[in-house]
Amino acid sequence: MVTAQGGYIAKHCPVVIQNRVLVPAEEAEPPAEVVHRMDAGIDFEAVTLDFLRGEGPDSWVVIPQQPKDIAIEATVDALENGVAVIENAFLPMDEKGRRTGRPDLLIRSVTGYVPVDIKHHRTLNEEEGSALVSDSTDPLHESAYQKDGWVLRKHQGDALQLAHYHRMLEAAGHDSGRAVGGILGKEQLIVWYDLDLPMWTTPAKSDGRKRKKRTSLERYDFEFDFRLDIAATAHLHIENNEVDLLVEPRACGECGGCGFHDFCFSTLELDSGDSSLLPGVTYQHWRLLRDLGITERSQIAGLHYPTASLLKNGVEIDVFLELAEAVGPSVLLESLRPQAKKQLLALERAGIRTVADLLEFRDADTAAVGGFIAQRILDARAVLGPHPVYRRPGIADVTVPRADIEIDIDMENVNEGVYLWGALLNDRTKPDLGPQYIPFVSWEPINDEEELEVFLAMWSWLIAQRDHAREKGLTMKAYVWHEPAENYHLRRISKAANSRLEEQVAVLIESDAWIDLKRVFESSWMTGGSAGLKSIAPLAGFEWDVDDPGGGLAMVKYDEAVAEDSQGAESAREWILRYNRGDVEATSAIREWLTVEGSRWPEVDSQ
Repeated sequence: MVTAQGGYIAKHCPVVIQNRVLVPAEEAEPPAEVVHRMDAGIDFEAVTLDFLRGEGPDSWVVIPQQPKDIAIEATVDALENGVAVIENAFLPMDEKGRRTGRPDLLIRSVTGYVPVDIKHHRTLNEEEGSALVSDSTDPLHESAYQKDGWVLRKHQGDALQLAHYHRMLEAAGHDSGRAVGGILGKEQLIVWYDLDLPMWTTPAKSDGRKRKKRTSLERYDFEFDFRLDIAATAHLHIENNEVDLLVEPRACGECGGCGFHDFCFSTLELDSGDSSLLPGVTYQHWRLLRDLGITERSQIAGLHYPTASLLKNGVEIDVFLELAEAVGPSVLLESLRPQAKKQLLALERAGIRTVADLLEFRDADTAAVGGFIAQRILDARAVLGPHPVYRRPGIADVTVPRADIEIDIDMENVNEGVYLWGALLNDRTKPDLGPQYIPFVSWEPINDEEELEVFLAMWSWLIAQRDHAREKGLTMKAYVWHEPAENYHLRRISKAANSRLEEQVAVLIESDAWIDLKRVFESSWMTGGSAGLKSIAPLAGFEWDVDDPGGGLAMVKYDEAVAEDSQGAESAREWILRYNRGDVEATSAIREWLTVEGSRWPEVDSQ
């Protein structure tokens, strides 16, 4: 029998659950940035609980760290005595459901208990609407109120964990009768999830073409039970290797910080590589491809792009062919569906006018996959081709936006806010001057005031550069790589400051002087792999001069940089500035590379 599991398994990759049964020794220690994130969460939880104990109800019991049986007995005693708040509860094991768990808080309701977990992240977004919240000093669900101008920042992992605790409370007979749970995040408010509210859109069919909204409990029940089945089947496989395993490794968003990364990728990268290594291949895509016998990138590269392109553009090939069964091959397609003008135009552009043309053109294997495969075919051909970069189909005239004054910008942030805006100034009218790196940074622990001060220094400088260029009759452009991150913080900070600053920011980032270089790259070129800065810059010959450059490690270095008693503060600050400088120098290098080399790369095969 599978041992009881915590709620975390419902929100993580199912292959991990299987690997922990089959090959536990292959799991490596998590990267430093993952450990740092976990440690930060533990510290945040401890500080939050220290505060709440002093401000919360008098009826508050802490279940100390002690042997499991004793902790469960103490928790049951507190539950039966109606303690208002139980901290670090160890709920009785749910034997039937194979569940175990320790919610951070159990809050007594009028009719039972509801779980609350503490998370080191934001739980609300500032936008039109309202969210149901309770003050942390008055944590009852009955005391909740609608906080206008803020909406729930949906976090599926949080919701699934709350659903796990709710099921455990149900099994123990101490639930409130209402499927609710709360998350106490950085805002120091308890944000309530209605676990019976449909809020997660999931595929309703294996091919992912139909979608359905499901509740957090529905989502949790499926995911948790599925992983229990995976673990049970893995144990049976060990006993009898004729038993087929339920899941196979595939690349997904969790791979980077996973201890089984190297183990799984030793299989995924065999031969031409697993189809999941292509950008944009979701689980539903991957599953559909495998059902059709397509497992490798080379097989995708061999599909018929023109057929896939028609499907992607909404041409219902099968409908035309079904109607064509009763007519001759020379019949014009227009006579079959005269009302489908857009589809007929797309077919005509592809040189298809008659039934015979369509029968000769259409590739049945590709048509069975669907239109989503069109971009994946190009990606597979690019990543497996002899060149590092290819032009997209039909891209002949390649232009990279340039200016007399070019400024590359990159920010560094932690959960508390943005502490560094780095800028690389390059006056192309003065080539002998060379690029200048200007960091706007605070080494004080970041808060709203420090963040605003750093931002205002950067923004004043940037606007001064723009105004100076205008006075001289010169053009100026500012460049970022993947603008959503910078834009989010620019809008957020300026909105908190004042409406005038918010308007100034909006005018700049919506103008042609603000360039997302990643978007420029992806509009004309492709590699078939990641378009992240750390992937594209090396193709341009650029290398960072720090070890392991990455935003995750930068967060680790930041804690060292701002620690009062840290002997490594100076070296950590130097690392962060060198890393940030590398980021802005990388975007500059990519821009020069695209300008010089971009038109020389071949067009990806689109036949």
